Amino acid sequence: MDPRTLKHVLRIEGLIPFTGCAVLIGTVVTLWETGSRPADWGLFTVAVIATALVHIDAHIWNDIMDFEIDRREKSLETGRDRPLVTGWATVGEYRTMSAVITATAVLLSAYLTLSRIFIPVLFVIGFFFDYGYNHPRIALGHRPFTEWYIFPWLVVGVTVTIVYAATGILSLLAFLLALMHGMTVTCFGVSMMRRDAPSDLAGGKMTSSVKYPALPHATIYGIITMLGTVILVYPLAVVLGSFALAWLLALTTAGIAAVNTVLGARIDQLCTRALCSVFPDFEARANRLMLQQVGASMVHAIALSTVMLAFGGIL
Repeated sequence: MDPRTLKHVLRIEGLIPFTGCAVLIGTVVTLWETGSRPADWGLFTVAVIATALVHIDAHIWNDIMDFEIDRREKSLETGRDRPLVTGWATVGEYRTMSAVITATAVLLSAYLTLSRIFIPVLFVIGFFFDYGYNHPRIALGHRPFTEWYIFPWLVVGVTVTIVYAATGILSLLAFLLALMHGMTVTCFGVSMMRRDAPSDLAGGKMTSSVKYPALPHATIYGIITMLGTVILVYPLAVVLGSFALAWLLALTTAGIAAVNTVLGARIDQLCTRALCSVFPDFEARANRLMLQQVGASMVHAIALSTVMLAFGGIL
């Protein structure tokens, strides 16, 4: 297997905004939940490694599932490497890599279970997202709107798991903050599916953007994120004991969601133009906008964490 394959399997542009930002938020929530009591940072670290492995395994199975579709994707325009398409690796090598990663994640979760009894439940949910969305026999990723309702829960699952590992608490604050970030970063996920609509259509992948090409999916999801944030204000205020802090977190999320909505609207416009005319650099331009959404989502996680540290009574 070509060593360049490992860089693609890690896929930092997806790993950091989802799992990486979940770890950042989880760190802050752990500090808030424990207060003056010590957290178990050793178990926290083990949980971070295990959840990251599950995410990486999802990348592997996504490539296997989309192997034929990726042959039609314009990788030169988007700068994306496809190891299975280019011959850097084989499906058999990918399956072997997945088996090793999965076994390691299971062993780590078993170790965590010695101290945290609900860990198996959380990891079963994580593997459900992994295989349910990406495994060729289930392939929820080939069905309409699954990216809308699955992607946000990836962040929630990682955040709740690592906070539980460190504190023994199934934290409602971890759930709420992770859901806010999960919805925000999913704006990027929806835009990614929007960008890939032409190659998905050619490969018979029936995503929401393929089935309903006239809908401005990236714009709609950004608006839903802003509205959803308002709904979370009250439960956040109850948990935090402060409506002011809850509103500050909600407005921070709404502001970043607005940025992602504007970027998503531009992606939707490019998609509409590509449907109606020859547009050679469509995927390259849409990819640049999508990467800006990734950046905005990372800023969101940093902003949430900073607000909690400054005004959440942690420091």
